[in-house]
Amino acid sequence: MLTLDQLISEATALPDAAKAILIDKIVESMTSQIEQDILMAGVKKAQERIAEIESGAVQTIPGDIALAQIRQLSKQ
Repeated sequence: MLTLDQLISEATALPDAAKAILIDKIVESMTSQIEQDILMAGVKKAQERIAEIESGAVQTIPGDIALAQIRQLSKQ
């Protein structure tokens, strides 16, 4: 296996077209992981909010009231 320095050396020696493909593949692999991390953070936050509602720590706003408040804010 190449060391990071060796990998960088070989990657920077590639023709520009090959560098572009390499960059695209690296970004693609990172984007997939970042999207997964964001999704998992969203699921965790949703679970926390549900637990708060179920425990009575917070109360929900009925949908019709929430819509009225949103409409009011959009008029400002």
